[in-house]
Amino acid sequence: MKTYRRVGSVAALLAVILAGCAAKESTSGGEVGKEQPKPPEPVTLTLYMQSAFPIQDLIVDAVQKKYPHITLKPLLRQKGQLPADLVAAGDFPDLIYNSTPWYAEYINLNVLQDLNSLVSSNGFDLNKLDPLAIEAIKLWGTKGELYAIPIYRNFAVMYYNKDLFDKFGVAYPQDGMTWSQATELARKLTRTDGGVEYKGLDASDITSAVSQLTTPFVQSSGKANLEARGFETALNNLQTIYSIPGNKRGNNMQDFYKGTVAMSTFWNVLANFEEQHLKGAALNWDMVSMPTYDEAPGKSYQVDSHNMSISSLSKHREAAFQVIAYLTSTEIQQDIVRGGYVSALVDPAMEKSFGANLQSLKGKNVQAIFKLKSAPLYQVSVYDSLVRAELTKAMNEVLGGSKDVNTALRDANDRANKVLDAERKK
Repeated sequence: MKTYRRVGSVAALLAVILAGCAAKESTSGGEVGKEQPKPPEPVTLTLYMQSAFPIQDLIVDAVQKKYPHITLKPLLRQKGQLPADLVAAGDFPDLIYNSTPWYAEYINLNVLQDLNSLVSSNGFDLNKLDPLAIEAIKLWGTKGELYAIPIYRNFAVMYYNKDLFDKFGVAYPQDGMTWSQATELARKLTRTDGGVEYKGLDASDITSAVSQLTTPFVQSSGKANLEARGFETALNNLQTIYSIPGNKRGNNMQDFYKGTVAMSTFWNVLANFEEQHLKGAALNWDMVSMPTYDEAPGKSYQVDSHNMSISSLSKHREAAFQVIAYLTSTEIQQDIVRGGYVSALVDPAMEKSFGANLQSLKGKNVQAIFKLKSAPLYQVSVYDSLVRAELTKAMNEVLGGSKDVNTALRDANDRANKVLDAERKK
């Protein structure tokens, strides 16, 4: 971490002394000049992170430059440093860096500070932030609580390998395609050539697939919701894609990076492409907007902002909020945008400088990122992860050919309800 020293500290000290003397001489009766304000006390804020995000250095360095008295100390989630471990040890972090769908663990531990009072006392303008992101965060509260402030927004697109399209004489995909159209392209591209298996389309997993349809995992009644139409639509779509002979489901973007997948739908991985570019191992890639369902035209994956929360156990909440407020300033948001992340601010002008610092984005279809709107987040529940696990099992059964979609979802729903009943009895 960089250390910053004040330049000309001796000169500054002399200036203060002389100013004090002048004040004494100019006052009748020997009045003394006013005391200079004391510098803020040094404070160290622990920043808890799910993993080492590329944006980590930008955040830490920016805060230290702006507030030399504040030191951000990153703490990565790992064995022995899970949230429950830190609560038990009485050493929970001050700040939490997390994304919107994944707050259940912190809610259950009761370690999130409601930020509404800090927003009010600091005169912080929530209206400058993306309303969809704020609405999604507020879904975690039961009485209007605000447990986080968005720092930037995630996005999803369909990445494609131009060399594979050229190799097999297939026209490139376009913005505004439906899933049916993308699947037809995948049929033309999936093949074995020269002993190498090429897959036409990797469409991630069922959780991402259903997120465009804003379908909750748990009903308002508390029962599992896996027989809802959204899950059926998403799983049928995945079955169609992965039933193309040779188009086996991959490991997110890993096969795409190897050059054996023509198209892959996923979240923001521009940092990975930039790293490959700088190493001289870049793919000839581009991107188009996410394929859409007929049932949800114009909608990409669900809203997913990356946010900062303050621990309810922190002794430095004001300093922590000072950090959050600065990270949402136009100055820092511009740096974030230039690094390839979508601003949390409602400011269309930010799009003009998107990814300006990334060499790998030159000549790319950057507007694909902004063509669609994020789908609203479904009504979240602290039990979502339990139901999601049963949904993943259903997906594996369908793609493995052991069950049809309706049977797999019905069985998964039954299992999920049993798990929910058992969890509530604990």
